[in-house]
Amino acid sequence: MEKDYPPNAPPASRKVHHGREFIEYPDGSKWTRKVDPKNPDKPTGEWTAVEPALPINDTKPTPPPNSTMLSVLLEHQAEGEPKHWCLSAFRHESNDGTGTRVGQVWQVTGDAELMRFEHFVDVDRFASGCLAYSLLLNDNLTGAQLARVDEVARSELPPRAKSRAEVTENCQGWTIRVLRRLAAEGIVEESAVKELRGAMDPTG
Repeated sequence: MEKDYPPNAPPASRKVHHGREFIEYPDGSKWTRKVDPKNPDKPTGEWTAVEPALPINDTKPTPPPNSTMLSVLLEHQAEGEPKHWCLSAFRHESNDGTGTRVGQVWQVTGDAELMRFEHFVDVDRFASGCLAYSLLLNDNLTGAQLARVDEVARSELPPRAKSRAEVTENCQGWTIRVLRRLAAEGIVEESAVKELRGAMDPTG
């Protein structure tokens, strides 16, 4: 029978991300609960078990070491909220799939009425502690393709709405728009975009 609460012991690690606390125990079990964004030590929700992150495209051939890869990451947020999506281009530093995945991240964040674009470099978003799963989009980006990903992401307008009632898009929709343009240029597969569209959460 699954445990309903975390073990009664100190966790091996603890992180707070997007108003949510994540803890992990030495046995590999992970738990999360909603906390006050302004006071992370103040819980506002019950503990729930975190589903294990799916392997990163374990059905595809292992890419060559030191290749630059592009993935979309789907991350847990606060309870009841849609998953956060972002794009990450990182270098595959080993041929066995292990090691860090440090690289660039493109995303939009904030309230759905007025989201803002963000770009980070030299980060390992896979180690954030809130990863639900990821999808590999390109396992060997060229320098020109990487530059194009950056250009497209920067030029795609973040979602906007006059009021909460008029919101029709969030970070997921923005990511799809970016990927549709990249698919049109042959940088990512159209089938991957279609798969992600089927994984989108409702905005209402």
